[in-house]
Amino acid sequence: MNAVQMQEPSASSSNLVNLIRSLSLFPVRIEIGRFLIALCFLLPFFNYHLIDPDYAMEANFLPVLLAAVILPEIMLREVWSLLLLLPVFAVALFGATPTAFMRVGIGVIPLLFVLNLTCHLREQRRGLLYPGLAYRALQVFVLVCFAQTAHIIPNGITQTLVAIVPRYSADAFVNTDVRGVQGWASEPSSAGVTCMAFALVSIVEQPERRWRVLALFSALLVLNRSVYATLLAIMLAIGCLLTLKRKRYALLSTVPLSMAALTYIRRSGRLSEMNDNVQTYGVNTEFNKEFVRFSQILSPFQQFPHVYKPPVLFGTLVEWPLGLLPLMVGFGSVLGIIWLLYIQRQNFPLRKLSLRPLAFVSAFVLLIMASPDQVPPIVALSVFLVPRTRQPVRFEGSTNSSTKSAISGAGGAE
Repeated sequence: MNAVQMQEPSASSSNLVNLIRSLSLFPVRIEIGRFLIALCFLLPFFNYHLIDPDYAMEANFLPVLLAAVILPEIMLREVWSLLLLLPVFAVALFGATPTAFMRVGIGVIPLLFVLNLTCHLREQRRGLLYPGLAYRALQVFVLVCFAQTAHIIPNGITQTLVAIVPRYSADAFVNTDVRGVQGWASEPSSAGVTCMAFALVSIVEQPERRWRVLALFSALLVLNRSVYATLLAIMLAIGCLLTLKRKRYALLSTVPLSMAALTYIRRSGRLSEMNDNVQTYGVNTEFNKEFVRFSQILSPFQQFPHVYKPPVLFGTLVEWPLGLLPLMVGFGSVLGIIWLLYIQRQNFPLRKLSLRPLAFVSAFVLLIMASPDQVPPIVALSVFLVPRTRQPVRFEGSTNSSTKSAISGAGGAE
């Protein structure tokens, strides 16, 4: 009887929570949140200039922030991750530039919300994205890149992309022999990162189609021609090979893939152009814009453990950290690293990860290569999340079968 009485308050409280959620339209808000994340996943580049003409900036994170406001109980699901962020915000506010703490918030709040929502949906045996969405998006993106290469995109669509997507230029497809096309991304390198997220989610949904996904990404590489896409294609190929159960086949497959990669690198006009720029201007970022991205990644580590002070390049370009790891190391120092380790331990325990090589690739893209507020890499990492299982209720002492059945019956009656 004592066990039954102990069970009654918990059952009543759970029913009360369910009642409050039903009155607050919680299922509807969940679907709205999923839709907003899917929208940012498909169309991650949005120009804030359309909202406020006085500001020309990217607003990739705004729909996710709106979803976090609509679902505060999901945003506050994991309290310790938010508490550990408070000292990081303090370091960024008082030790770095005046806007550093805002960049930290823009970089980590979408990540926390997506991880919390993914964990909630996993408990209900549901996915964050609609099934098959990522694979279809990858196919459509490659088709759009092919149409841009063949110059058969209607002018109306191009002008719409110029208005919506920041840094999008209709003149970017005039010389496609050296620099490739970018689909609906802001630039060719961003197109590679976006399609890498499409590819990773597609493989996790159906691992048996990994080679079809790799073939589509290889087609994108031929049309895109960016250095980023080249690195990502190599990483994706290695990740797919390492997920094979028969390591002998994986070892044999490295020979043709390596030959294809070397052939492409040798004939790539974009890599030849980059090599010419290095020989002309060197590797100094003050003279060679090719290495600005590498400087955005490495500069915060050079000033560690001190707080990063971003320099100004070419008069107006501010060298903000690129990647979640440089952002947290630069503006959070040691506290930023502690926060990242906590997120990894809570959501991605190494021993329980499925498709571990591809999970490492996804983490590397978000931590090092992508902008922290870019939603597709965040979603690509969230599909590898390992939900935290709740411990079953244990009863002290010996409990016979009749008591257990009474408890279960009391819970059902409640």
